[in-house]
Amino acid sequence: MNEFFCYSTTLMHFLKANGLRYKYATTHSRTGNRMWVFERDDGLRSLLDEYDARKAQARAEGRLDVGKGRIQANS
Repeated sequence: MNEFFCYSTTLMHFLKANGLRYKYATTHSRTGNRMWVFERDDGLRSLLDEYDARKAQARAEGRLDVGKGRIQANS
């Protein structure tokens, strides 16, 4: 089983917006937090790289709300 466990709502929405669908959603047994499970493949790896690059760019430009991991729109 080659699965990617996503604990970030922001990342989950990014992946869905780019055509991926999660296999199932559940709650983490220890924390009780919601998580989404995606099939790990080349498409997911590529999107994770893109997400990381966008996040790094937003941080460099001061547009990242570090506490919440969200990229803010330009004002």
